[in-house]
Amino acid sequence: MNEKFFRMNSLLDFYGNLLTEKQRKAALMYYVYDCTINEISSELNISKQAVFDNLKRAENNLEGFEKKLELIKNAKKEEDNKEIKRRKIETILESIEKESLNENNNLKFKELRKILFD
Repeated sequence: MNEKFFRMNSLLDFYGNLLTEKQRKAALMYYVYDCTINEISSELNISKQAVFDNLKRAENNLEGFEKKLELIKNAKKEEDNKEIKRRKIETILESIEKESLNENNNLKFKELRKILFD
């Protein structure tokens, strides 16, 4: 169940504003604020069945948006690529730092590492 909640939270972050107002409110209350169906029903002044229907439509719409637009998939790829580049830079810096006998250069490498990775 946690995996579904994490997935829906991510989808809501990217696509929540594309849902109808009731779908968005119901999904936010359920997946983000951990409200019960009864609480959502009361707050939105709709039946419990309407809450279920709105949640199901919201889930289907959010998954459909991601299937077509792939914003989450592309963001994950970009994040992975940044991490790979970060590791490569770190490895190169470590290699250069080991080869450098100059204390002043070592301080510069530490400063550079701090700028890049902090």
